[in-house]
Amino acid sequence: MKPYYQDDIVTLYHGDAREVLPALDIAPVVLLTDPPYSSGGYQEAGKANGSIGTRGKAVIALDNMSTRGYQRLMREVLRGCPSVDEAYIFTDWRMWVYTFDALEDGGWRVRNMLVWDKGQMGMGMPWRNQHELIAYAKRTPTKIMDGKRGNVLCVKRSGNKMHPTEKPMDLCTALLDNSQPGIVLDPFAGSGTTLVAAKLLGRQAVGIEMDERHVETAAKRCGQGVLDFGTANAEVSSK
Repeated sequence: MKPYYQDDIVTLYHGDAREVLPALDIAPVVLLTDPPYSSGGYQEAGKANGSIGTRGKAVIALDNMSTRGYQRLMREVLRGCPSVDEAYIFTDWRMWVYTFDALEDGGWRVRNMLVWDKGQMGMGMPWRNQHELIAYAKRTPTKIMDGKRGNVLCVKRSGNKMHPTEKPMDLCTALLDNSQPGIVLDPFAGSGTTLVAAKLLGRQAVGIEMDERHVETAAKRCGQGVLDFGTANAEVSSK
């Protein structure tokens, strides 16, 4: 399969991860991704609840799935990642249990719930959301001495300038910097933040994105020199 973009560190593919993954001759070890979980944006009957990916012009590929659709998607994608030992998957409180189940069904053990504290409120009524969850899972055993950080990461929002649900560079860099060595995989690459974070750390990474608009954005970002991005922000803190 021909990459959409490739350099010495990053390889980016345009397509559906369920179709691209089986065709790749790679063995990624760490998965860091933000799937289109839609936060219950569509019910089984097709009624829209208005998730961020289904409102106005902020359309995200596959973000109009029902909960069952999300479950099927994640199980299919995770089955295509047999070499991945360590996984970080963004989700929220509505979809936590389904993300948990998909990981456990794929052979990972969910080890912890990481909390991204955004520092300011977002959507939600009457209690407005100020955080997002990250399911941390691992196939192989962990050692008690591996614990280096608290599971609450305090990082400011990205501003979503390049993607409707763009994750902060510093957050992805912090997660990868505390993960085990090996190739990084992002099957829902979006605007390429995971790939750029890996590049900042000098780690090989492979990304897959379905929406060509976002693939183009990710390719442009990856094509910039590392010095253009600077280094990870020291303000990232954990609790």
